[in-house]
Amino acid sequence: MGEIRREIIVDATTADLPLVLEFVEAACTAAGIRDDVRFDLQLAAEEACANIIEHAYGDEGGAIQLSFATQEKDVILTVVDHGPPFDPGSVNSPDLSTPLEERRIGGLGVYLIRTLVDELIYTLTEEGNVVQMVRRDVVGGQAHA
Repeated sequence: MGEIRREIIVDATTADLPLVLEFVEAACTAAGIRDDVRFDLQLAAEEACANIIEHAYGDEGGAIQLSFATQEKDVILTVVDHGPPFDPGSVNSPDLSTPLEERRIGGLGVYLIRTLVDELIYTLTEEGNVVQMVRRDVVGGQAHA
């Protein structure tokens, strides 16, 4: 199977989140990605887009560009927004041993994304914030769990 590349641009609204899920599902199906990995990628994409909707644009609105690409046995989901610069790598992982009522609010979404993908890469470009979520060794053959 050759490399697959797909792209979609959605409005930064919760109403468009189902389009994100459908896009990732169709791309995963085309790439032959097994269901549990597809679910992880859908959840990572949805969480990344929800964070953009809530934190990057707020009431201003905007667009989110989402792309799906296979590269050898890896899947790369790329999300681009035009909000203020934000590096998800700057968010510390939450201390899950602290009682819930004592934890600071926020950071769980980025933590969740980190648990669903193998690598999270942030770049600030002229295009905006570019976040790449890489899941390794899942295209063709047996994927890791």
